[in-house]
Amino acid sequence: MATSDELGPLAQLCHRTTGFKDTAGVKDAAGKGINLTLYDGKLFTPHGVEYLDKVKSVKIRPDDIILSGYVKTGCHWVWETLGMILKGKGEYSPFCKQIAYLEMAAPELYDNLDSPRILNTHHEYDYLPDEVKEKKTKIVLTTRNPKDTAVSLYNHQINLYEVYNYDGQFQDWFPLFLDGKVDNGSFFDYYVSWERAINEHPDHPILVVKYEDMKKDLKSTIRKLADFVNVTLSNDQVDEIAKKAEFSSMKQKFKGLSTEKLIRKGEVGDWKTTG
Repeated sequence: MATSDELGPLAQLCHRTTGFKDTAGVKDAAGKGINLTLYDGKLFTPHGVEYLDKVKSVKIRPDDIILSGYVKTGCHWVWETLGMILKGKGEYSPFCKQIAYLEMAAPELYDNLDSPRILNTHHEYDYLPDEVKEKKTKIVLTTRNPKDTAVSLYNHQINLYEVYNYDGQFQDWFPLFLDGKVDNGSFFDYYVSWERAINEHPDHPILVVKYEDMKKDLKSTIRKLADFVNVTLSNDQVDEIAKKAEFSSMKQKFKGLSTEKLIRKGEVGDWKTTG
C-alpha cells in the first residue's frame, strides 16, 4: 500500500489549492448551495482562476499526450494505465494525477515532469493549450454512460465536502446535472463539442476510450492505447499492466491517501441502485 511519503513531495504539492471560494451561486432543488467556480461563463471544480488563465499558453513537448474527458468518466484510471503502457510495465506512477492536471496544478509541477508527460484536463477541444492544436498533439478522450457519470459525480461532491461544501440528496442534485449546473457544465454539450471537433479536425489524432469497454475487456483497451502512442507490448507486458490496472488494484494505490476519495466503486450500471 502506497503512502504519501512514497508518492513523494511533489505529489503532496498537487493537493494544494488556491481557495475554495464559491463564485457561481449554484443551489440544488432543496436550496442547498454547492461550491463551484464560474470562469469565462463555465463552471469548474472550485479553485482559484490563476491556473485556468494559464492553460491556453501551456508549452507542449513533442511527445506529450493530452488526456481529456468529462469529470468522473475514468481519467484517473486511464492516466495510470497509460503511464504503465509508456513504461512498459505494471508500475504505478509515483505521483498523483493532479500533478499534471492543467486546470489545478501550478505550472512548475508539470513543467518538472519527465517526458513523455500525460497532461490531464477536463477542457473541451477549443479550450486546450494552443500548442496542442498547432502541434497536433495526441489526445485520449474518455467517455462514460451519463447515468453512471452523474451518480459518480454526485458521490464525488458529497465525499469531498471540504471542497464542495455540499451534503444534499441525489434527487435534489440530479436536476443540476441535467441542466449543466455542475463541474464542466452540461455532459451532453461537452461531448457534442468534442464530436464537432473530431469531425472538423480529422488530421488531429484523437482516441476515444469508453469506460464500459475498459471494464469489459481491459487488455483490448491497453492494446488500443499502446498502438495509439506507438508502444509495442508483449502479451506478458499486457498481462502485467492489466493486473495492476484492474480497478480493485487501483483502489489499493490510493488507500489511506487524501486522493482515496477520488476512487469509488468503478462499476458499470451503478445508477440502477441510486435514487
